[in-house]
Amino acid sequence: MKKRQSNFELLRIIAMCMIIAMHYITKGMQIEKLSVDNSAFNLFYWLIYAFCAVSVNVYVLISGYFMVDSNWRIGKVVKLWIQVLCYSILVPLVLGIIGVVDIATLDFGTIQQIILPITYEHYWFATAYVMMYLLSPVLAMAVKNMGRVQLRNVILVMLAVFCGFKSVNPYLIPWDKYGCDFAWFICIFLIAGYIRMYGIEFFDSRIKAFMVYIGFSILTFVIALSASFAVRITGKFEYYMDMTYCYNYITVLVASVGLFYVFIHTKIGGDTEGKLSVLINRIAGYTFGIYLLHENILLREMWPKVLGIDAANGKWWQIIHMLLCILIIFAVGVIVDYFRAGLFKLVEINKKK
Repeated sequence: MKKRQSNFELLRIIAMCMIIAMHYITKGMQIEKLSVDNSAFNLFYWLIYAFCAVSVNVYVLISGYFMVDSNWRIGKVVKLWIQVLCYSILVPLVLGIIGVVDIATLDFGTIQQIILPITYEHYWFATAYVMMYLLSPVLAMAVKNMGRVQLRNVILVMLAVFCGFKSVNPYLIPWDKYGCDFAWFICIFLIAGYIRMYGIEFFDSRIKAFMVYIGFSILTFVIALSASFAVRITGKFEYYMDMTYCYNYITVLVASVGLFYVFIHTKIGGDTEGKLSVLINRIAGYTFGIYLLHENILLREMWPKVLGIDAANGKWWQIIHMLLCILIIFAVGVIVDYFRAGLFKLVEINKKK
């Protein structure tokens, strides 16, 4: 087993915190569209969202970066599938037992998502990720055998199809999934593989990579804000205003690569930081469980109410409230997944006996 690299594990933790922040903003606060509300408060949270929009791409970049050189194992697919199924089924059961949810009233569509979470996209990320992992040995072989120029050209063509055209087209593309599907994850995998094999010379320093992340995140917000003025004037192009925050929008992609390179240039380790590395690596191993818990179909609309986001909405202290909520969700998710992982290990030990 290859040793985890703490710099990437720290980035994994940060990416999950960003995902929680986006869910806080969209599912909890229900902030208004930029074309409807240009108040300082609304603008501020859309700016935060622009900086967090890189999170999913970054998470997939980390996976692709290491999958290129890793051995494909069917056991990992099964383990991942069981982990998703565990959260999908056990969370509703626990909520039913404690009387929070009446399972008997759940509609057939919800039951399908609970029982078959990967097939029916209970968690869209998990579905796309599993599909990417199933194809990863083929993708890794392609990355290693195509050569630099050919791989670069394939990536450019795919980006033109899944990213470039939609980034300049102000109208809805029927087949576009906003970067929430495995086709986009394949693009990210190939980019990560290219970075692993050849690197991108432009990102030759941490400060340059950081400035790209900051600059293109701000550009995402500026383009969306500019589009909102066009919507107000013409009554059209509302799709383009919202689309700038999609994972497969060009500025979001570039910002994602910038942030990824910041952590490529960041080293965590050595005798004095050994304990810190161990802690980061342990916590990062539970991040996927954090996602599966707070994005469960029965919890994703519940936890914002429980944590009182509505009461904090519009108050000067809301940013503090958001940070506390992120910390609470992260901590609870780590604890829950810690026990889930312990249970899985116990079952594995008993099987070996």
